[in-house]
Amino acid sequence: MARSASTDPVRNFKFQVQIQPTSNTRLATVLSGIGDLGFAAMTGVSVQHQMVGYREGGMNTHTHKLVGQSDFGPVTFSRGVIAEQSHLWKWSEFIHSWNQAAGNSGSDSTVANGNDYRCHILVRVFDHPHSVGNYQESGVVSSAATNLGKARLGIKLFNCWPGAYTLSDLSAGDSGIVVQQLTVHHEGFKLAWTETDITALASVN
Repeated sequence: MARSASTDPVRNFKFQVQIQPTSNTRLATVLSGIGDLGFAAMTGVSVQHQMVGYREGGMNTHTHKLVGQSDFGPVTFSRGVIAEQSHLWKWSEFIHSWNQAAGNSGSDSTVANGNDYRCHILVRVFDHPHSVGNYQESGVVSSAATNLGKARLGIKLFNCWPGAYTLSDLSAGDSGIVVQQLTVHHEGFKLAWTETDITALASVN
């Protein structure tokens, strides 16, 4: 009996992250090119729904439970440190400047204007092991940018801003790479499970 490949779970290592400034003001200029970065890992996508309990007189067997607010946990993105690719640090530095109202005068007043320090983050997870057409008949690998395959899962984080930026330790006795991590706070996420919905996710605000 033929077995459909669609029954296989989605693998976790072929994904693309696009950080999208929410406005076309100073932040977009400072973070120019941030949407083209590659990442080694993404962790922490979760939501918890608060339980609000109350007791009723005469009903002593259990507590009534109502749903309260939803809390979305912080998400961490990791990538190696590459020369001249300082985008993640610049975003963290920008949020510090915004918090201090630096440059909040004249033409730079957009630094502390509304939600100018926030970005949306779009993540797409693709087919494995490789998409159709990824390898040409000659054996030369074609462009990954144009042959990512079919997107099987989409995740969009809304109104994100840096909560923490860290660099890995340095050691003269090691041969590892320097890794940077950016942890962002956000106000919720949306998941998309079909190609149509994943495509539409890019324009959802």
